[in-house]
Amino acid sequence: MKKHNLFKVALITILLVVLASWILPVTSVSGKEFSEVESGKIGLFSVVSYVAIAIQYFCHIALYVLAIGGLYGILHKIPSYRVMLDKIVSGFRHCEWVFMIIVSLVFCLLSSMAGLSLPILAFFPFVIAVILLMGYDKITAAMLTVGSVTAGLIGSVFSSNDIYGLSYVLGVEANQDVGWKILILVLSYLVVIINVLLYARKHKDTENLVQGIFVPEKVDRQGVKKILPIAIVLDVMLVVLALAFISWSVFGVTVFTEFTDKFINPTGSGFTKGVYTAFNTVLGLTSNNAFGLWTLLEASVVLVLGSLILAFIYRKSFTKFLNEFANGAKHAIKPAVLIIMAYTVLVCITNVNVLLTVLKPILSLDGELNVFVMCIVAIVYSIFTVESYYGVRQAAPYVTAFVATENVGKIALIWQSMYGLTMLVAPTSVILMSTLSYLDISYGRWLKSVWKLLLELFLVLLIVLLLI
Repeated sequence: MKKHNLFKVALITILLVVLASWILPVTSVSGKEFSEVESGKIGLFSVVSYVAIAIQYFCHIALYVLAIGGLYGILHKIPSYRVMLDKIVSGFRHCEWVFMIIVSLVFCLLSSMAGLSLPILAFFPFVIAVILLMGYDKITAAMLTVGSVTAGLIGSVFSSNDIYGLSYVLGVEANQDVGWKILILVLSYLVVIINVLLYARKHKDTENLVQGIFVPEKVDRQGVKKILPIAIVLDVMLVVLALAFISWSVFGVTVFTEFTDKFINPTGSGFTKGVYTAFNTVLGLTSNNAFGLWTLLEASVVLVLGSLILAFIYRKSFTKFLNEFANGAKHAIKPAVLIIMAYTVLVCITNVNVLLTVLKPILSLDGELNVFVMCIVAIVYSIFTVESYYGVRQAAPYVTAFVATENVGKIALIWQSMYGLTMLVAPTSVILMSTLSYLDISYGRWLKSVWKLLLELFLVLLIVLLLI
């Protein structure tokens, strides 16, 4: 497909917002009154400043993607990693569907229950390599990874996307409508995995494997060191990230906060205080570093430490470590730039909000909740605001002014499910654009491959939401 297709799509999205700022006024809500003011036209210097703001506030996400690239730059130069991949492929020969179900279920649950939709990106290259070695194409690998995370976002139950986003902005309980959320999660997962398996069955070719930069070079197993250290390091990283991003406060769990406080404010004997103080001097812990409060900055540190440990175990010199890590990170520059472009759209639309102007004609102002209309509103906002929190924050004045209080919880449910659905195809979806960039899949090819899945998910969600 055409070179730089994804960059063109991201740039068109930015230009669309810029053009809208020149044509449309900004609509604001005060009480139950709509008012329009002349839009602040976004000029060239403004766009550049918005890019700078996006880098300032969201560079930690791009850095995380670069750290992922660095980690796999190290792994791809460790022969044992390829041996491990081959053993996994061999172990699931003739029952590859079992591997797909297991992986998709884990990704889905971690996204839904632990808020790992972005941290889980660290394991995408590993799963993609296995899928490609099994003889499936790149679309299958993308559908499995992106689709599983999307299902988790659609049925978000206790993730930070829900707790610190929708619930916080709309003022509803984080554990409200858990039964309906679980139902949506189960149905979304089933729709995704069925579509993945059906597509995979039609696109398997073990004679012409897709490898390239996605799969390490094949090695002779003789003389290769044990694969157990790699498995342990990857498993430990997965466990640490899962524990770090689960919102423990929702479950009333305070052990991780208390444990972190012991290092920050040590108590006990002089020896105990000395040990805690020395340990914290190295780590530099703060109260925000407790499990349950992590950001992708801390997650990036975990990936770098994991890379260093692997380099040490497999006897790599520091120079080799730097070169291999840098080469891996180089392959992640493109998705990192796409992420900054996605958040530039958010910064633009936040400073010049014309979305309500576009959506005002379809909004029902009689106090009744129109599920279909709210779905459309949520989808449009999700496309241009990247994260559900920012979309709801912009739409909240409408929600609180015109919708009955008892419907606010349902709106939170609608918004979360539509946000997850939108991330399957939105040009501002960090998960999607990073994966497509890594696999070198054009945006048009992706849309042609998943439009049926998108439609099926929307119809299932619409039916459930109408029943609530």
